[in-house]
Amino acid sequence: MIPIELQLAAADAIELLASAVLPDPFQSFYMLIPRINYLPFITGRVKEQWLDPMLELSGIRTMDDKAIKESDIWLEFNGQPLKWHYPAGLLYDMLVSNVDGEPLLPWSLTLHVRKFPVGKLIPQPSTQLMRDMFMAMIKEADFIRNGSTKRVMDLAKSDQMQLLDGLERHSFEKYFAIHSIIVPSQDSKAVTPAKGRSTVPKAIPLRFYMLPGKEEQGAKPDISQFHVSQLPVPLNKEGGEPTTVADAFGLCYEIADTSSSAFVTDCTCLCQGISIPWETPVTWLADNLFYADCFLHLVVV
Repeated sequence: MIPIELQLAAADAIELLASAVLPDPFQSFYMLIPRINYLPFITGRVKEQWLDPMLELSGIRTMDDKAIKESDIWLEFNGQPLKWHYPAGLLYDMLVSNVDGEPLLPWSLTLHVRKFPVGKLIPQPSTQLMRDMFMAMIKEADFIRNGSTKRVMDLAKSDQMQLLDGLERHSFEKYFAIHSIIVPSQDSKAVTPAKGRSTVPKAIPLRFYMLPGKEEQGAKPDISQFHVSQLPVPLNKEGGEPTTVADAFGLCYEIADTSSSAFVTDCTCLCQGISIPWETPVTWLADNLFYADCFLHLVVV
């Protein structure tokens, strides 16, 4: 979980309320957001529990031209619009995580309801669009792991809805009951996979997010500058040894000798907010630190 603090942008407050000063007790809104979740899944709660009551208290009717639509809501950190189709934990690791000091908590974000940055973000964010995009990502991960999307495509409509409801409402029981079908566990208590299907993946769905060069001291990361690299990562090397994070990094960035790479020796790899040793097997990470979309999202800082 990441504790976040939301504040309404001053320009938006002036347009909505004719004042940059919000009425008590609406100056800020605090909540916990799961690392694996997505911003569109929290905007409904923010609107219902914070924005709408604030407008009602101020005497503004929600049916007039000042009404707030969920698709108009976008969040910003240090002047940078947040990519709403990225998991919240990934965004935090890219923009906030400090490997040398204390984490910045709560994560203070600015909420906007006007002037959506169409050139920087996918427009019209909504719960349904996020659900559709999530299912597309799950299918991509399934194809990388198994060479087809059959595990996902074979899910009943009710199972797909349970998977999405579990994610949106942060219900682990609902989500993992279906996730165990898509990604069968080696645990003897897990659901038995369908006949003829191997539980051993062909490759690991993995993405690296890395800035082109080492940041200057005190410089703020720019999310638009991150280079994203993705390749199907084999479980083992040619000699049979487990593929490590450093090996996967070398494959994605075409580095022959990762032991001498400046990035590997000087940089830190983060996954789910944890500093990961470069020698960690990717199979262990895939079993323990995957995101809800079944990808490993690794940030190199």
